[in-house]
Amino acid sequence: MSIAAGPVLEHGDLVTLSQTYGASFFVLSGRRFASNFNALRSAFTEHYPNVNIGYSYKTNYTPQLCRIAHDLGGYAEVVSEMEYDLAKRLNIPGHRIIFNGPYKAEAAFKDAALTGATLNLDSHRDVEMLQAVADAHPDKRISVVLRCNFALHDGGDISRFGMDTAGPEFAKALEVINATPALYLKGLHCHFPDRDLDSFGIRAQKMVALLRHVFPDGPPEVLNIGGGYFSNMPDSLRAKFSAQPATFADYGARVGAILRQAFDGVQPPALFLEPGTAIVADTQSFYTQVISTKTVRGKNFATVAGSAFDISPTARSRGLPVTPVLGDQDRAPAEAQSFDVVGYTCIEKDILSEDLIAPLRAGDYLRYDNVGSYSVVMRPPFILPANPVLFDDVDGNDLHLIKRRQTTDDVFANFTF
Repeated sequence: MSIAAGPVLEHGDLVTLSQTYGASFFVLSGRRFASNFNALRSAFTEHYPNVNIGYSYKTNYTPQLCRIAHDLGGYAEVVSEMEYDLAKRLNIPGHRIIFNGPYKAEAAFKDAALTGATLNLDSHRDVEMLQAVADAHPDKRISVVLRCNFALHDGGDISRFGMDTAGPEFAKALEVINATPALYLKGLHCHFPDRDLDSFGIRAQKMVALLRHVFPDGPPEVLNIGGGYFSNMPDSLRAKFSAQPATFADYGARVGAILRQAFDGVQPPALFLEPGTAIVADTQSFYTQVISTKTVRGKNFATVAGSAFDISPTARSRGLPVTPVLGDQDRAPAEAQSFDVVGYTCIEKDILSEDLIAPLRAGDYLRYDNVGSYSVVMRPPFILPANPVLFDDVDGNDLHLIKRRQTTDDVFANFTF
């Protein structure tokens, strides 16, 4: 059974909200986000003494979430000039920002370097920009971390991110940093898309070996193992995986045991995690009204005021947990039929759910859960502008608007007429 993000909304509540905000909207729970943030950190601190979380802005950069992460002691993990600017607008101090990503705009990169951010270097271009900043400001102490690229499994896909730890680019980066007085190599970083528990054990072991090679005199200040953790999810979603998804406790125990043994008797590095989906996926629900139903050659369709692009921007997932919110709660169970729930767009494959068994009628609503990851940040203004976001804050106050519905003027503001 999936649990709604924010308060439980009945049909009458949704009708009232729709009169103000439209027939589709998101509800975002600050309380659940804070709970997930603390739960992930606790799962690791139970097994390792010093753990920090850099919240992945790219996954859902709603400012209220970013501010909660900061208030809870987290870092801003950004991968673009836009996200870096957001962190600055939120008054996140430079030393609480981690600048990641394969393309760092020069102006933002320079500002981050000079205001105390930690720069995770992805390629030799980053190293060259860094050296130029350091040469122009020899009095500064610029903190850097190298993003490491290595094989997790024999014959696996080769990630395009980071520097090959067995290649000349990685060695050259170390050489430049060690030869430049203004630069301070505070640790190493890795991030892989693999979510399975074994992959985290492998990356922890390989990062320990790299630390010993790069820092032979003792552990550095930082060990960053990135993100890619499974999120909390209902049983209906967990059942879709061939192997049982790991929990926060599983990750913390596996990684913590490896690091605790590796750094026994010495000052251990601060462990950094960079979660996105893990702590934000189940913090958001999407409500959308059924606009019409019809039957075509024996197949039933329910068209809604939302789109698959709202809940799964890559349009790959049709198995997200969905709960009908019916206008007539006394509707006879015998009226239930199998529906494909389809969006308002002209894309044939705009399908939110397949074979949903429910007695749907126009005017009913559907609630989709676990849609906090990438939905807001990747949703295109295709055919209809993006939906509003209502917020249930950490204090449990009434829902209030934190992102208005996008308008036609918003969509066409950058065009010349």
